[in-house]
Amino acid sequence: MRTIEMRWIIILVAIGVLPAACLLGGRGTPPTRFHKLESLQNLEPERKALASLPATAVAVGPIELAVYLNRPQIVTVSAEQELRVNEFERWAEPLKASITRVVSDNLALLLDTTRVAAVSAQAFPKADYQVAIDISRFDGTPDGLAVLQARWRILSGGGDLRLSQSTLMKEPAPGAPGNDFSSLVKTQSRLVAGLSREIAQGIAALAKD
Repeated sequence: MRTIEMRWIIILVAIGVLPAACLLGGRGTPPTRFHKLESLQNLEPERKALASLPATAVAVGPIELAVYLNRPQIVTVSAEQELRVNEFERWAEPLKASITRVVSDNLALLLDTTRVAAVSAQAFPKADYQVAIDISRFDGTPDGLAVLQARWRILSGGGDLRLSQSTLMKEPAPGAPGNDFSSLVKTQSRLVAGLSREIAQGIAALAKD
């Protein structure tokens, strides 16, 4: 009889310990945080247009990303030049869609036009200019820098090449490296703004010809 009672005690203790262990184990898992890129309208509310081209139609896209960037997690680079995929720091939307959205918003502001649209086609005849961007790097470094490297092209609506340029931008991200991914993403937003300014300047120069 005593043996049976002891077995029940052991079973009840085990039932009580397992949920507690699960709860304790769960405390060690950090919450997933989601980040999104911001446009110039939020970064620099007082920013003025570089040119006034209200009648100019601009198509943004296609935008292509390096394969390592095409994932929901934010990617950083270690001191050993190894890629780190940060499982609990993620983009709130697909990165390609996010960059397309922000560049479109920025160009609308910088060129003082509402005729900006995101497209995926290689040629968009309804546009006066089409912007295609290939991004080969968009990450953070162990010494606290955000890096953007891209090659971009401005085409006519029919697909004829009008201008081709390469861009490499680096900017310190206060609080990074480490776990301050909000600071890193805000700095990356400024890099996309810088890329947008270069593209806007290119369109403005072509519009004068």
